[in-house]
Amino acid sequence: MIRIVTDSSSDISTHLATDLGITVLPMRISLGAKTYYDGVDVDRTDFYRQLTKSMVLPTAEPPLLEDFQQAYGQLLKSAEQLLSIHISSKLSNTARVAQEATKAFLGRNKITVVDSRMISWGLELLAIASAEAAQQGASIEEIVRLIRGMIPHIYMVFFIENVDYLERYGHAGRGRLLTDNLPGARPLLILEEGEITPMDRVRTRGKSVDRLLEFVAEFARFDRVVILPGRLSDETQTLFERLVEAFPEKKLDVKPYGPTLATYFGPDALGVVVYEGI
Repeated sequence: MIRIVTDSSSDISTHLATDLGITVLPMRISLGAKTYYDGVDVDRTDFYRQLTKSMVLPTAEPPLLEDFQQAYGQLLKSAEQLLSIHISSKLSNTARVAQEATKAFLGRNKITVVDSRMISWGLELLAIASAEAAQQGASIEEIVRLIRGMIPHIYMVFFIENVDYLERYGHAGRGRLLTDNLPGARPLLILEEGEITPMDRVRTRGKSVDRLLEFVAEFARFDRVVILPGRLSDETQTLFERLVEAFPEKKLDVKPYGPTLATYFGPDALGVVVYEGI
């Protein structure tokens, strides 16, 4: 039996994780002097409410080593192998902490740790595919091969209002270069090889909708598109309606991102994830 482990940066719902037997370890969200466990003692709505009142910017930290060891130990009582798939190593040390935790189980059971190079719905998609493959009897090698094949076909692009959040992590430099010589412009960013990279610049949220729609339209084919807003906005609805109009035969969803991604982009970013399929 193979069990899947991921972290809460995937934004997978508790209901879906339970149905698929996915164990979700909460990221630690620091806001001022307080540290919360994502999805345990703070949810998206509560976090955004606190964020608007705070004078400091939040950060996200991996689950503790002890959290991983406890989860692995409990799961290995009934599972023969574990696949632990996590947020991009370019954004967080979570995969490294997970790998360190496996050392406590050497020689007894097999735990495979995978750097997804993704966050939010990109990571959720991979965790779901892994769990479904495990339920269908795939081997650990087959599952790893499956998700490694999927990763290059997942594209995440975001319009952000405020690069100060990224600056807290040291990611903002190139984004500022993109916009500093154009007053009022905001960056359009792409997650490329697991790293946040500037792609374009736009002046307004309205223009961001145009640019995100253009990005999706550039694909000759795709399997699915998901809109990732922070706080829901008029632009979210507009983008959804325009995508439905342009691609009436495609599966489209709106899935607001959670606290972990908000520590990088703030509460008011707007993104799309395109999965080409394999």
